[in-house]
Amino acid sequence: MLIVCKPDLTEAEFRRLETKLGDLPYPLRWGRRSGRLVLLLEGARGDQEDLRPVVEDPAVEHVLHSPSEREITRIFTRRDLLNLSLGTTGLLAGAAVLAPLGMYLAAPASERTSRGDLLVAAADNIQVNSARTKIIEGREFLIVRRDATHYHALAATCTHSEVCLVEWDPKRRQLVCPCHRGIFDLNGNVVAGPPPRPLERREVVVRDGGVYVRRP
Repeated sequence: MLIVCKPDLTEAEFRRLETKLGDLPYPLRWGRRSGRLVLLLEGARGDQEDLRPVVEDPAVEHVLHSPSEREITRIFTRRDLLNLSLGTTGLLAGAAVLAPLGMYLAAPASERTSRGDLLVAAADNIQVNSARTKIIEGREFLIVRRDATHYHALAATCTHSEVCLVEWDPKRRQLVCPCHRGIFDLNGNVVAGPPPRPLERREVVVRDGGVYVRRP
């Protein structure tokens, strides 16, 4: 079972949720995806009575009761895994508690101009018909270079599942969700699959050799 916490999780909420998880007899891993703290309870099912206090906690935004292996792999990559595993030994302690929360709350340094535009890449660092990821205000975005002069910035989180990230497919020239085969065009519109709404899109400006994303 995957538990996705709300994006504005506070330390107090984290500690409360951690207390509820401490006595559960399931191996637990912590990860971070798209600005959210994500928990993997191995072998657990959301309909179990002992999990009700966790599932119904206000800090929890979304629960995937039967995640696929692909969904789990997408979240718990080497980059995203917090190297923290719990068995049946109770609560985290001291620095172990603060480490995942610190990684969750930490945000990359912003390079904003006086206009409020955020520098996301040097124009030459993104090849034509390719993409790179960038954390913008705590959320993961894909910056896609369509051709020599046109760039697009779209939220990387699939609107069908709050933990799956879309990928740029250079052959289709579309954004594809590997979890449930949702497909989006460069405007963020749903082309196929189960996503219920478009991806968020940000305006992009190219100036002085840099690619900037404007505030909404």
